[in-house]
Amino acid sequence: MTLTTTIRTGRPLLIALALAAPATLTTIPAQAAGIQGEAGAATAVATVNGVPVSLAQVQATIAAAAQPDTPGARQLATDGLIARELIRQAAEADRLGTASAVREAEHRAHVDTENRLYIARHAQPQPVTEAQVRARYDATVAELGPIEYRATVMTLADEPAARAAAMRLAHDEPFTAAASEQAQTVALPWISFRTPPQPGHTQGLPPALAQTLTTLEPGALSAPFAVDGRWMIVRLVERRATVIPAYDAVRPRLRAMLEAQARDDAFMRMVDALAAKATIVPPQARPRAAR
Repeated sequence: MTLTTTIRTGRPLLIALALAAPATLTTIPAQAAGIQGEAGAATAVATVNGVPVSLAQVQATIAAAAQPDTPGARQLATDGLIARELIRQAAEADRLGTASAVREAEHRAHVDTENRLYIARHAQPQPVTEAQVRARYDATVAELGPIEYRATVMTLADEPAARAAAMRLAHDEPFTAAASEQAQTVALPWISFRTPPQPGHTQGLPPALAQTLTTLEPGALSAPFAVDGRWMIVRLVERRATVIPAYDAVRPRLRAMLEAQARDDAFMRMVDALAAKATIVPPQARPRAAR
């Protein structure tokens, strides 16, 4: 298959590869290509005016696309890298290498890489223990009630808008159609909470919404009710007995969540320490974690 044939048949992916190859890939300048010797030539899958396209670049491109390493994927990756190198050489010939946009991109890439290296060195998260994972599981299960609910919630700006929507719903207008342009309609996934609902133990739902869910039969609509200065109407889609997954079934996900939280905490501690030694004007511009 020729390069032009691949461009015609795999155009969108090829263009993406040519314009946005993985950041780990670097193009070897033509003047440096000659010093690679036989070892460099042995790993090159192609050369473009003497500049090699290496097998490592092809494999990195496939890996970055999360694709299996197949002959077809290698061909497409190779064609994309060749197109990328052709464009790069043409851009250099047009003296675009010194354009302000290129210099700004180089600076951003430099800063981003430098920052990632600093974070990896100084934002060391605390290891997550099995006891912590188990404690999170136990705490999560303790917040569940005997029933799970799935519902659709309409949020409106004021009472008149809520009353108007309720009238349309009473005349069998579809739930989403009854909402005004200013209303928001959200489908709640399955959710369970302690009953009777208690503030701080409703899985993030407003207590009034949680209380309303417990009073509805499947398919029923609530009357409009106020929540924090806005109004809501709820339709309970269905309910069922709460299903509590076994610890071993959710342990990997819980651990991943705790590890992500540990990374976030380590990052914010690092920012706090840096901000404490810095002069930031005005003071309210300081990162929120450092205030």
